[in-house]
Formats: sequence, C-alpha cells, structure tokens
Amino acid sequence: MRKIAIHDANILIDLVNIGLFSHCLTLKFQFCTTQLIFDTELNDRQTAAIQIHIDSGKFEVIKISEQGLLEIQTANLEDKRLSEQDWSVICYAQKLDALLLSGDKILRKVAESKALEVRGILWVLDQLVDLDIISKAEGCNFLKELIRQNRRLPPDECQTRIDIWCGK
Repeated sequence: MRKIAIHDANILIDLVNIGLFSHCLTLKFQFCTTQLIFDTELNDRQTAAIQIHIDSGKFEVIKISEQGLLEIQTANLEDKRLSEQDWSVICYAQKLDALLLSGDKILRKVAESKALEVRGILWVLDQLVDLDIISKAEGCNFLKELIRQNRRLPPDECQTRIDIWCGK
C-alpha cells in the first residue's frame, strides 16, 4: 500500500497555479486533502482542476463526519493561530499516519511537535526532478514560475535549486 500524503491548501494552490498538480500525482503516494480544505480554501478554477483527478480516482477528498468535525474543533482550542482547515489536515495526518504537505510555518511547527512528517512544495519539486518525472530544465521553469507567484518561499533554498537545475 502506498503512503498517504495529505495536501494543505497552500500546496494545492501552488501546484495548480503553476500547472504541476497532475505531475505530482505520479509520485508513489496516495494523495488527498480534507473536505474542509477543498470546500473552503480553493477557488473555482482550482477545484475544477483538481475535480478531474478526483473523478479519475487519482486524488481523494476526505469526508469529515460530525465526530471528525468535533475532534477538529476540539484540537482548534489547542492553538488558535491555526484554522479549522489547518487542524483538519493535522488530525487526519495523525489518524492515517500520513505525510503532511504544507508550506505554512505555524502549521508545520505544530505538526512537527506532534511527530508528523511535514514536507513543502520544494520537496515536491525535488521528488519530481529526482525521479525524472520532470527534467531539471522543467524543474527550473516550474520553480521560477512558483517564485513569481509565491513570495513566501525561502530564497536561499530556491536559489540553490535554480543554480543546479538551470545550469548556472
């Protein structure tokens, strides 16, 4: 069975916005997000781009029961800096022993304090290049577009990849 990887909204948004979402699904993970993320954090264009992969069975949206919602709301009392959406991915990453994909600094720290494995968008790009799903040149172009759209990325880590992938 493939390891589960749960997407936080920021990873989904970045992957869809730079046209890399479908490439990501070729990695050897069972990819998903929670209903709270899918229903409240994405715009219509993003949900439409993801819905195609839900319909094909390559991506899953975790339905949240009333009991699950209650657990998320209770967890939310632990740290109000995080939203219920954030807590939904943490709670389900714990339940499913899943990898959590997020670039949110506070969410990452809370998740890591709960012994969850957390990776970000740059790790996803590394995986795609390292496994030859995309070439280094493509990785360079995707990263440059990502930097253009997402100003919160760590500049030093991005530059290291640009130096390697872009042949500079």
